[in-house]
Formats: sequence, structure tokens, C-alpha cells
Amino acid sequence: MSSVADIPSPHHRHPTWLYVSIIVVLVALAVWGVIAYRGHKQTQQATALAQQLQQSFEQAGLPVFASTDQISGVLGTDGGAVCTDSGKDLTDAFLKLQLSNGAGGPGQRPVLVDSEMLKGGLLIVQTYCPDKLQSYEDFVNKLKTKDVIKQ
Repeated sequence: MSSVADIPSPHHRHPTWLYVSIIVVLVALAVWGVIAYRGHKQTQQATALAQQLQQSFEQAGLPVFASTDQISGVLGTDGGAVCTDSGKDLTDAFLKLQLSNGAGGPGQRPVLVDSEMLKGGLLIVQTYCPDKLQSYEDFVNKLKTKDVIKQ
């Protein structure tokens, strides 16, 4: 039989060492997280590729709206999602979906786009992942285009 003294009081406090050890573990995890976080570092190579892309846009007569930092932050050194997903069926379908009249649902229709609109993507693939250039060109060449942009 247990005595009343063996039953813990509802006002029983946890030992201080428990709180201290939990705080130490949480602080250690936070410090480790900050050290381990690599993010998307902007390296000299990423900056050089971004500058090369900007020059390619200018030579092609395309506007350059993004800064070198913005381009290198998005595309990095490997072209990011442009090169990772280039040539995959789902990515091609999303690109075709963006080349539509902008309506939603049953009103959405494909449109003839100007080849100038596809030139930027071609320059990105050419700069960051030239090994996928042929498959991207094959995809773009299958699209119907028309000179619709007035200079």
C-alpha cells in the first residue's frame, strides 16, 4: 500500500536541470542550423554567367530588366529550374500553357506567339546548360510563331 507521501503533488516542480538542458539543446540546434544553412551563394561564377546572359540579351536586342544580382540569385551557376527541368514533358506543357490567351477554363486558347518571346529562354539555356540546347531548340521549332510584336 502506498502512502500519501509517495503521490506527487499537482504543484510539483520539474527539476531546474531539465529546463537548462532543454534550453541548451535548443540553442545548440539553432546555432547548428545557422552554420549548416548554405542558401544559394552568389559566387564569382554565378555573377560571370549572369553578366554573360545580360550581354546576350543586349546583343539579341532584348530588354534586360533584372540586375546581375537578381539573375545570379535565381539561376546560380547551374541555371536553376530552367536547366533542371528543361525538356521534360510537364515543363513543356507549362510553357505551352503560358503561351495562351490568358483566359481560364474553357475560354483558354493557344495563340501564335512571336519568336522574340522565346529567344530569352533560348539564351538562358545556351548560357547555363548548352547540353540541353538542342532539345530546347527542337521544342521551340515545333511551336507555331508569327511576327506579331511591333517595334
